[in-house]
Amino acid sequence: MEHVYDVMTRLLTEHFGVPEDQIRPDATFEALEFDSLARLELGMVLADTFGVSLPEDRVDMTLAEAAEYLTAAVGAAEAAECLQKSVQ
Repeated sequence: MEHVYDVMTRLLTEHFGVPEDQIRPDATFEALEFDSLARLELGMVLADTFGVSLPEDRVDMTLAEAAEYLTAAVGAAEAAECLQKSVQ
C-alpha cells in the first residue's frame, strides 16, 4: 500500500496542480495558498481516498502532520470497522 504522504503528494500535484518543488513535509496548506474552498475540496478528495478527512480548523497543519493525522485516523477507522464486524 502506498504511504499516506506519497498519496497526498500525488493528489496535490495531480488534482490541485501544486508544483512538486513546493511540496515538502514542513509546508502548510496555507503556504501552498489553499483557501477555504480548496481546503474543503481537499477534504472531500481525502475522504474519498482514505475514508477520513483533515480537521477543518487546522490551516497551519504541515503536510507531515496531515499525513500523520490521516494515518492515525485511517487506522482508527479500520479498527472500528473490524470491531463492528466482529460484534455482528
